[in-house]
Amino acid sequence: MHILKISVFIFFIIQSLISYAQLYPIGFGYPIDREPVITGNYGEIRPNHFHAGLDFSTDVFLNLPIKSVADGYVSRIKISSVGYGKVLYITHDNGYVSVYAHQKKYAEKIDAYIKLEQLKQQKNEIELFPKPNDLPVKKAEIIGYTGNSGSSTGPHLHFEIREEKSEIPINPLLVYDVKDNVMPTVTSIGIYNTSDTNNIRLETLEPVKISNEKMTLSKTTIVLDGNAFAIGFSGYDVASGNSNKNNIYEAKVKLDNKVIYHHQLNYISFDNGRYVNVFSEKVNGQKLQKCFTPTCYDIAIYKNLINGGKMLLPDTLKHTVELIVNDEKGNTKSVLFLVKAKRLINYINTNTIFNTFCNEEFKLKEGDFEIVIPRGSIVNDMLIHKRTYIKAPIGGGIELGNKDVNVIRAFKMGLKINNPIKQKESKLVMTVNGDAIGGQFQDSWLRAESKSFGTFNYIYDTIAPTITFSKSKKKKTPITNFIHFTISDKLSGIADYNVYVNDVWQIAEYDAKTQTVTCYLTEAPKANNSIRIEVTDKVGNKTVLIY
Repeated sequence: MHILKISVFIFFIIQSLISYAQLYPIGFGYPIDREPVITGNYGEIRPNHFHAGLDFSTDVFLNLPIKSVADGYVSRIKISSVGYGKVLYITHDNGYVSVYAHQKKYAEKIDAYIKLEQLKQQKNEIELFPKPNDLPVKKAEIIGYTGNSGSSTGPHLHFEIREEKSEIPINPLLVYDVKDNVMPTVTSIGIYNTSDTNNIRLETLEPVKISNEKMTLSKTTIVLDGNAFAIGFSGYDVASGNSNKNNIYEAKVKLDNKVIYHHQLNYISFDNGRYVNVFSEKVNGQKLQKCFTPTCYDIAIYKNLINGGKMLLPDTLKHTVELIVNDEKGNTKSVLFLVKAKRLINYINTNTIFNTFCNEEFKLKEGDFEIVIPRGSIVNDMLIHKRTYIKAPIGGGIELGNKDVNVIRAFKMGLKINNPIKQKESKLVMTVNGDAIGGQFQDSWLRAESKSFGTFNYIYDTIAPTITFSKSKKKKTPITNFIHFTISDKLSGIADYNVYVNDVWQIAEYDAKTQTVTCYLTEAPKANNSIRIEVTDKVGNKTVLIY
């Protein structure tokens, strides 16, 4: 009987480890041939989005071979000066799509396929959707080479695994058995005052001490002003033999040994990318993950919630709070501390007639503006009242709402232009807090989508983009097999760019980070060459340079 109990215990331990190591046993290989060094993991907190995959280190080297992780076919190709840069999507028979971003260049057969389409469409930045028989690939076949294209800040491979039908990325560390026996580390605990659910604020940030692998707070008991509170934390996780500090995958919060909050960073749709601004905040250089939810949310990371993780103490006695953090391999660490309230306040009811409710669509049209906030665009009820409609100093714009409010999905904003400048209506651009957000002008109204509240205004963009060569290129000189120059636009932004040599359109690459365009000639240059460069902004202003 004793042996049977031990066997059952061991079985459950093994099953638990398996559940962490490989929740998606789909037989994928690694995309690069080297010991994986992960410099950015799934769910990592980035500006305005959760990181959707893994960043594999390539050190400072470009052009490391990238290999398909399984048999399949190239189902999507995109070349962009921003975002993922040069990226490939490979669809596999198991219902998943693998993604390989920031490439320097594609494999030869893929590159030839792309160039034919670029020349056919006379388009540099292109998106293609090959059919299954166009570009089939085998497992471990080279499909490209690592680089730094798009919005990448350094050479690396960004890799994702997505469900084919939903297009939702899953956590690759639940697929790959990366060596990891290192427990996560919590560096600080944040205590939030939740007495007013529309104005939750950080009350204190307590550092975590680590001694003999045990994590504790310097204060044995946290004394709260009131009895309504929640917690957040900052910390990091590393893999075995890796010094890179990555995000922590899972967190639970217990109050008096009862789980009241639980999240896992997996299955985050791209529609929920901006929810990262609600889930986290940066305080004194530390990224805090909040262990509580707003009033409205629609994201799959939450597993077990009582009152959205917001805790209400029933008395002024001491109570235990425990934060438990795990990585994808099941390595676990916890911080235990005591809390007590000075007084009982309970919650403040702020639902007034002025609220925009996050679970309802909000529409308002008054005077010179209109606004439509779709259901789910904001995560907490927000005060919207005509007292906040303050005339801005330029162009009759308005100040609407609080610019610090987190907007998850764009809302529609309209400004009435009573006396637009004739023949320049198409040059109108809406701005919010000084940043151009574009817009369409029709029937005296300029309408645009915004992901920020604040000061809305409009401007006329009549300034064409600029084209700049290095000083040595200002003189007429024989051209080699490539042309290199910079382009910029101060207002609406670059929409398109084209290079013609002897009236023949050429393939060019634009790096938005450095504002540089590089054009590799399809034919050897002649003794005398005519070069024409055309750059257009988003409202149609065009600059043409001929030399």
